[in-house]
Amino acid sequence: MRIKKLQIYLGIFVTVLIGLFSVLSKPLETTAATVPSVSDVLKAAPDGMNLNDYFEKPDNYSPGGGTTSNSAKVVTKGSSTPTDLIEMTSGANQICSVWGRMTDSNGKDYNYFDVTKDQTFSMWMYFSGSEGTSSDGMAFVIQNDDRGINAISTYSSLLSGRKAAGGETLGVWGGDGTGPDIVGSSSALATGAIKKSIAVEFDSYMNTTKADGGLVLGSQKDAFFDGGIDSSGSPQVRGPHVAWNYPALSSTYTGNIATTWMYYSMNHNDPIPNTYLAGATSTKDAWHHVVIKYTAPDSGSTIGHLQYIFDNENYDGTIKPYSEWDQKGDGANSTTHRIIDVDIGNLGLAKGQTKVRWGITSTSESTATTNAVIFESIPAVADISSTTSLYDSTQGRNIPDGDRYPNQDHNVNNGDKLRFDYNLIYNSGLTETGDITTKINVPKNVDFTADSYGNIGEIEYSGGTQKIKATDLNSDGTINLTLNSMSSANSIAEVHLNGTANIGDNTTAKATTVLGAHTSYDSTHYTGDVMSPLFKINPVNDTLQIKNNDDLTRTVKTGTSVSMAGTISYEKGSTFGTNSLTMHTIVDGVQQPDSTLSVDPTAKSADYTLKYDADTLGPGTHTIEVYASDSMHLTTEHLAYKITVEDKKLLLTSDSPSSYTISPENTITFSGKLSYDDGSAFDPGSAQVAYIMDNGIPLYDKPKTDTPGDITSYVSSWSYTGSKLGVGKHNLVIYAEDSSGRKSQAYTITVNVTTKVLSLESNKSYSFQTTNQSAESKLIKRSGDWDLKVTSAKTAWSLTAQSTPLMNSSTNLPITGTMVYREGLNQYSLEDDPVLIGSDSTVSNDTKVTDITKNWTSSTGILLSVAPDTEAGTYTGKINWTLTDSVDTN
Repeated sequence: MRIKKLQIYLGIFVTVLIGLFSVLSKPLETTAATVPSVSDVLKAAPDGMNLNDYFEKPDNYSPGGGTTSNSAKVVTKGSSTPTDLIEMTSGANQICSVWGRMTDSNGKDYNYFDVTKDQTFSMWMYFSGSEGTSSDGMAFVIQNDDRGINAISTYSSLLSGRKAAGGETLGVWGGDGTGPDIVGSSSALATGAIKKSIAVEFDSYMNTTKADGGLVLGSQKDAFFDGGIDSSGSPQVRGPHVAWNYPALSSTYTGNIATTWMYYSMNHNDPIPNTYLAGATSTKDAWHHVVIKYTAPDSGSTIGHLQYIFDNENYDGTIKPYSEWDQKGDGANSTTHRIIDVDIGNLGLAKGQTKVRWGITSTSESTATTNAVIFESIPAVADISSTTSLYDSTQGRNIPDGDRYPNQDHNVNNGDKLRFDYNLIYNSGLTETGDITTKINVPKNVDFTADSYGNIGEIEYSGGTQKIKATDLNSDGTINLTLNSMSSANSIAEVHLNGTANIGDNTTAKATTVLGAHTSYDSTHYTGDVMSPLFKINPVNDTLQIKNNDDLTRTVKTGTSVSMAGTISYEKGSTFGTNSLTMHTIVDGVQQPDSTLSVDPTAKSADYTLKYDADTLGPGTHTIEVYASDSMHLTTEHLAYKITVEDKKLLLTSDSPSSYTISPENTITFSGKLSYDDGSAFDPGSAQVAYIMDNGIPLYDKPKTDTPGDITSYVSSWSYTGSKLGVGKHNLVIYAEDSSGRKSQAYTITVNVTTKVLSLESNKSYSFQTTNQSAESKLIKRSGDWDLKVTSAKTAWSLTAQSTPLMNSSTNLPITGTMVYREGLNQYSLEDDPVLIGSDSTVSNDTKVTDITKNWTSSTGILLSVAPDTEAGTYTGKINWTLTDSVDTN
């Protein structure tokens, strides 16, 4: 029974296996993916710029051994394509090139490549056919070949001379023949390349054929450019790829020896392998977006930088996530994404030469292939830089793009005020862009509510602004704008949109990532696309608040400091949950470096004290705004402090007279004391006294730097001789200044240099003492200062005085008396005749000052003699001084 049962089980098992085999043996039914036709792809071409006459090309190549047609042609928009494009190849076994037209019909610079300027080329590329059979690709080339637009890859035939070389050369790399025409060295191969050039290849076909046959049997074809290996023994490239090198350098190629012939691989710098250039199953996917960026060398260097980006945009212009870009040269790391150094010395520039050619080359092999390119932007035509950014006005900081910089803090809070900036800069170009049709898809989860004037933003141009109304925002979340044509005269266009982060009620809202939103630009000579930054909106569970503990308005002196104290807490009493807060300050509208305030994570409030040096603020009234934020960027309101800094004054005091009269042999010396009004010390090297004679070059006197201790004052002096000044009147201006811009009052001194000096200094008024009426005659003494000085040099002199009667100011009657001059026992009336009151018979070269009243006593000099019972009143009169440059002998 067991055996029978076992047989039954085996029978069932065999039956099942037979059933399985019968299922597996059915033929597989597969459906081959259909590649869209060339005409359909060209009709679905994305937008590009008008090409006008910006390119030129030769009709044929005749390097010496025959003529080969150039298959490239410019196709203008029409029924076959909605935009201008260049169809490079359109069949089998073709070779072609197009080059930027270096000069226009008038000989002016046109579509060139300037090696001294940063440049960005943006384009779409199309490679027809299926992956693996599409050939051979295209190359972006910068060249300074003496052949100009006739430059092309060539090889040398023993029988017919030099010919254009297609296939793996892509029209730019060194060409090789077959069999006996195969060259014997890498340097010989390099002679067939476009000379003095740099190339980035977009290679759609893997060339790995070795010339490993003999004279009769086996392969005699050298097509092994993509068969090389790297230092680790691995293939340099796999599948269709993007790479770069210098076509005319022998080091670009590696020779390999077969049985009879040589065959050569190409060294691929910074390759992007397995790029799906051809084989797309839809017209949209057939177009690949390409960006090539060039950074010019620093002054004195020949090393610039190169970056190329492949497939970073979708067909509709939306930019793919940064992590999905195929790119090299971005510097993200030092190995697979190193910064690419490119030596423009290999362009063989002549002295002073900065402009060279640039263009596209392409080839096809036995499979008919269409390779085409659409240009979005060409730097020489209109070099436009386009960027977007996000500023959180509530947090007071720029928010990094979370797509480009996912590890950087790109968080905003629900309710934050946001500003989205879309910036275009016209760097240079030979023409203006034309009006730019702009379509902005606004980011999700942002309210763009109008301000009190009905605006949600503005467009800022080089010469003015234009408001964006809330009515410009369409129901589908788009804004359609027409930006003014950009040129060197209108080089800036900035679109600013103001909104508020909104993820709903904070009690139920969840953190939300807002993806970048697409903006497109389209004009006659420029098209482009950008995405707004990716960011994250977080719900807000409490409000951070700040309270002032000091006076908001204060006055301080220079040399001191001002402190601002307050308390930070959450409105609902939450704990900080972190060990630090960030303190922010804005001084007079300028954001200052942040500082960190340490806090207890379990605390609900924390006190802060901020200090500023008054000298750092400087004299005047300042507004200091203080606010704080936490780790989630919850931000307090701003506290505004009004701080007035009163400056100390720089003083220069002097007893020197305001005028001098000297002879050429004399010397005058000005002396003044330098100090601050508050008595504070100063750095000897920071203060000085300026002496300016006759508006000439200032001469400076500085305190000695080796003076010990604090310097609170300094006596400055400067001497001038009459002979150096010269005869005539001179003006001397003296003032003090310090390194902080303080300046003292200025002294202006007149210096009169003359060969004979004689001058009188007198008061404008003199007076006598007030006295009571008396029955007796009396002499009334002088009152106050009776300054009377004679300055003389090189002359004798005499001074006389004569007075008019003193008249009663009320009755206009003369006084019963007269002014007299008393000298010893002698007394002379000043009303009768001029009276000699001083003289000097000596003639001296030195200037001297004689004080006439110096030796007068209370009973000598000029006095007032009055008769008895003189009528009371106020009397006035006049004294005439006569200074004569001779001695009165009478």
